[in-house]
Amino acid sequence: MPNDSAALAAKAALARADTIKTPTARPYTPRSAEIGANGWHWNREALFASGALTLGELLAFVPGVSLMSTGFILAPQVAAWYGDPGGVRVFVDGVELVSVNTRNGGLNDFALPPLWAIEDVSVERAAGELRVHLRSWRVDRTSPETRVDVLTGSENINLYRGFLGNRLGNGGVIQLAAQQFSTQSNAGLDGDALGAMGRVGWARGSWSLDGTYLRQGASRKSGTRYLGLLTPVVQNAIPEFTGSESVAYLRAAWRDPEASGPWAQVIVSQIGAVVSHASQSLGTAPAGGPAVALVDTTAVRAQYILSAGLSRWGLRLSSTTRVRPIRGTTYVAPGARVEYDSRLLTVSAFGERGVDSTTRTDVIARLAPFRWFNMGGAVSRATPKSLALGPAVTASRVEAGLMWRDRWVTGGVVRGSATRLRAPVELDSAVVGASAPAAMGTFASFRGPLLFGWGLDVDLINWDSAGYYRPKQQARSRLWFESSFLKTFPRGNFHLSVSGTYDYRAATRWPPGTVAPPGTTAALPLVPPSTIYSTLLEIRIGTAVLTWQNRNLLGTVYQTYPGYVMPRLTNVYGLRWDFRN
Repeated sequence: MPNDSAALAAKAALARADTIKTPTARPYTPRSAEIGANGWHWNREALFASGALTLGELLAFVPGVSLMSTGFILAPQVAAWYGDPGGVRVFVDGVELVSVNTRNGGLNDFALPPLWAIEDVSVERAAGELRVHLRSWRVDRTSPETRVDVLTGSENINLYRGFLGNRLGNGGVIQLAAQQFSTQSNAGLDGDALGAMGRVGWARGSWSLDGTYLRQGASRKSGTRYLGLLTPVVQNAIPEFTGSESVAYLRAAWRDPEASGPWAQVIVSQIGAVVSHASQSLGTAPAGGPAVALVDTTAVRAQYILSAGLSRWGLRLSSTTRVRPIRGTTYVAPGARVEYDSRLLTVSAFGERGVDSTTRTDVIARLAPFRWFNMGGAVSRATPKSLALGPAVTASRVEAGLMWRDRWVTGGVVRGSATRLRAPVELDSAVVGASAPAAMGTFASFRGPLLFGWGLDVDLINWDSAGYYRPKQQARSRLWFESSFLKTFPRGNFHLSVSGTYDYRAATRWPPGTVAPPGTTAALPLVPPSTIYSTLLEIRIGTAVLTWQNRNLLGTVYQTYPGYVMPRLTNVYGLRWDFRN
């Protein structure tokens, strides 16, 4: 009996020691109105199991996204939505990530947002723009949560991550995390990067207060274009870069946006960028040109956010106002959203006035008259305040899907009016903005099981013509298998996941001003097509995950932006291990 009493006391103490506390606040995230099996949503486990090492690589999985890069992981990345490099917006915990780095030309570098510090990614595919909602990593248990990741592989990559999170008995929260990696690439752009995350706060009942800091630094050497030629191009290639991007905020929240009833949040945030040697943001000076002083630059932009809403009976109402002081002028950008979600109908109507006084509105809807048949679409419109800022732009998408035994077949049409495209000057300092004509594309997809536990995902899109930053055809398929073999391992302490992917990208037009290969008088009209095969293997034993991915299995020589050769056969392998003590 005394031994039994001691055991019961130990169990009771352990239960008290591992108490679940109210989590810190999370941002409002729109309901998915996607047709079919994939809502383009990843939780923390799915994020790391995807094999993506950057946010850009993750977004490349989404049909309609064209990712442009100049090399391996450390190289800058620009994502275009239906061919528009300015059509992708990113929100971290409700704070819009607006690029303040002078070398980026106002476009986000999708290699820098710290994907490793995120616990949830939700992608909203409007017809006119792609909105990416990120929620940072949170902890809710009083027992310390620890995790260590170690990866290595080709291109001399070495990556280390560490996480530590703990909730206190009074509701307090402490979180620390960091990632460091380095790489050496044959095409240049090798270097190292150090990222960090920190959070302190308190959450109890309906209230939450926290201060969060996310930072990603990078130091990369200059790149070279047309590496295979006898005289590689250096001018207007990626210059050497040392700097960092960060977001910090203080947040007060009342109730959860996902719960029924009212909620509200107030956020005071600051987005910053530090660039060593500001002249590097403009590319290499022409031969014989004037010398430019090397100075460091620091850009900071504040963003104040007030959001509130109400959820009841399937109806969700929300309003968000963003206040941004920019160069002595305060800009107010109000926005509102109305959503309704039921078994039969899901609809989301969104509208806002941007900092540039452009009014943006869109509607996304899905109608499900039968479980096996869905139809829906999206309409977006952006109207500048004056014609001097460009014409109004309208985009639309219509689609339908059929399901048979958990297998979804969907298809549809997307249209976009003529628009003005922003230039990805981070990839090429000579490129300029371009006008894109109206375009139409057709798309189709298949998702579902095949045989013996294997499944297949296929996405195809075909445009009436190749456009700047937009291949005429894109195809991505993924053959996968995963199982926990519960009959053999009934405690669920083993899991196997294996997949192979096929990525095809047709020829893509080059934008005006793109640097041509040596010996030519004008830029060539197309980036050559490419076909890439990759594999991913993950084995979980207990709380440890062994991972191995093999990229570009056949060693194909290809480009995603003119002149920059992407890595050939690349392996990345290592271990992710969670601890709770």
